[in-house]
Amino acid sequence: MNDMKRFRLPMASVLLAVWVATVGATEGLAPMPVAVAESEAFEAVGRLSDEGLVWFIDRADSNAPVLDARLEVEANGQTQVARFRPEQGDYLIADAGWLKALRQPGEHALALTLLVGDDSDLLTASLDVHADEADHPLVSTRSLGWLPVLGGLLIGVLWWRRRKAPGVQP
Repeated sequence: MNDMKRFRLPMASVLLAVWVATVGATEGLAPMPVAVAESEAFEAVGRLSDEGLVWFIDRADSNAPVLDARLEVEANGQTQVARFRPEQGDYLIADAGWLKALRQPGEHALALTLLVGDDSDLLTASLDVHADEADHPLVSTRSLGWLPVLGGLLIGVLWWRRRKAPGVQP
């Protein structure tokens, strides 16, 4: 049991360092832009990610996913048809030219036209894109996230070496 007590301090310092590094690594990230559109019949949530503008559509009354519909999204006077992806159950717009304007910081108005069988609906949403703080600081918090891990490991190694040194009583 005494060996277990000696093991707690370095292990706790390593775990604390990993936790601090993980929390610090996410501080500098900008939030993912999200657009929400609702009507009496449908709910749509769009996320602007690296792959494009991804939409999830549900029926408002049951929250059941709307699959294999036709979704058109208009922004800045240009319209794109979202491609349904059955494996993910979502709709993707990946046109880089169309997305370029939406990736700029600011609030972007979106108009959605949804055709589901004999049903159709017009929805509006707003996509708020924040400037990525990671592009501007002198030192990014993500680049320093490994420092606490290294410090925790160093403390653990020094403690272990001290414990193993001749003449040192545990």
